[in-house]
Amino acid sequence: MSHIDVVTADSDKPRVLDDYLDLGPFAGEVNRSPRTIRRWLDQPNGLPYSRIGNRILIHVPTAREWIFNKMRRPHRRTRK
Repeated sequence: MSHIDVVTADSDKPRVLDDYLDLGPFAGEVNRSPRTIRRWLDQPNGLPYSRIGNRILIHVPTAREWIFNKMRRPHRRTRK
């Protein structure tokens, strides 16, 4: 097996942090400032995150669900 085969085989494996983004790149993905994302993290039912050292990591599938659950639906009008 050559060195190239080993590198290719290793790069196909899922990595532990594949579904995570740092705060800055996540803010860019949702078109918000990092400061806004930090406010979301600090809310009582805020955006879930993990911290590894000084890094704030956001699990993208969980963030997607959190944003979806924040969706507002119009109130149904009652007929009089």
